[in-house]
Amino acid sequence: MRRARLLALVLASATVVTARAQEPPRITRIEFRPATEAEGSGVIISLLGAGRCTYSIDFGDGRNEQRTAQLPDRIQHVYPADGEYEVAATPEAPCEGVARAKIAVRAIERGIWSLSAEPGATPGTLELIVTVNGRGSCAVTLDFGDGTIEKMEGALPATRSHKYANTGTYELRATTTEPCRGEAQLKVEITR
Repeated sequence: MRRARLLALVLASATVVTARAQEPPRITRIEFRPATEAEGSGVIISLLGAGRCTYSIDFGDGRNEQRTAQLPDRIQHVYPADGEYEVAATPEAPCEGVARAKIAVRAIERGIWSLSAEPGATPGTLELIVTVNGRGSCAVTLDFGDGTIEKMEGALPATRSHKYANTGTYELRATTTEPCRGEAQLKVEITR
């Protein structure tokens, strides 16, 4: 009887692993950041997701590119002028998901250009590590989307840790003041 239960548990575990392994590749979102001095000019576009995808990316400036890559994938692109552009990544089957995002391109000496986030180091906590990406020394107001607002001043990029009280979806926002420019938003889902 005990052997039968153990065999049933092993078979159930194998079914779960097989189901996860069969999930199709998927594009989930697009993120942007300016290229560093070492990388050259333009914008680094990160296409996030999982698996190997063939997709078409429309940079929003009249140029398109067809790519096949393991996600996440990074592309460097130089826009012809300052302005707002809508970037869209459309996959070919069996890859799923379409990602769209707007980018405001402008020459920036000092300021914020994006936010990025990752889970904290301690598993099971609702901690998030947030990076305010930018250049120069700036005064920044960081709104974590749960009523907590932190003001900081110093060189960018800058990283802050925040623990949420509850799971859920939160809209993070970073703003700065003159002589720095820019603002950034990021929607995050906090889970256990």
